[in-house]
Amino acid sequence: MLLKILGVGVVTVIINIVLKQYKPEFAVLANICGGLLIFMLITNQVEEIIESFTYINSLSSVKIDIVTPIIKVIGVGYITEFTADLAEDSGNKNIADKIIVGGKVAICLLAVPIVKSLVETIIALI
Repeated sequence: MLLKILGVGVVTVIINIVLKQYKPEFAVLANICGGLLIFMLITNQVEEIIESFTYINSLSSVKIDIVTPIIKVIGVGYITEFTADLAEDSGNKNIADKIIVGGKVAICLLAVPIVKSLVETIIALI
């Protein structure tokens, strides 16, 4: 799987280099298509990660309320980075910075239930 991802990445970079010389407006489109193709290739691994978290949750006494936000935080982080990189590749550094800030705020909001659960657990242990 990793070789497929690396292959798509290398082909995308080569296409991008060639297109920048002749049709710069299509270079951004090539980057987006290559990035989306890589994103689709990793979808199966994401499913395996979610199954692993679910299995770990079933082994422990940790409530499912913690596992779901953790998975969401990881997902928001990856999607935010992917989107910000696309914006930066297209020459919109300012927009990329704003996307990153928005992702950080979303992660903070998603982390509230995790912190709340940890505090409740600590209080219960005391």
